[in-house]
Amino acid sequence: MSGPEHHRRAEELAAEAGRLLGQGDGQATAGVWAAVAQAHAVLALAAATAVGASARMTAPWLRPPGPGSDRPRYH
Repeated sequence: MSGPEHHRRAEELAAEAGRLLGQGDGQATAGVWAAVAQAHAVLALAAATAVGASARMTAPWLRPPGPGSDRPRYH
């Protein structure tokens, strides 16, 4: 999984955790989704930190954001 893919997955899982918060039985599940989202976010950060280490790792982070792009879109 590339850095941008980890970032995308972290956003998806964090959104799911947010959806489950406040739903009674969903509280424990929300915590699990949040923890897994955090792990993906850390892996994305590690990949972003390694940018410049090789062209293969750098290329996905340099693409302009947009539909179909591998580059994460920051809010």
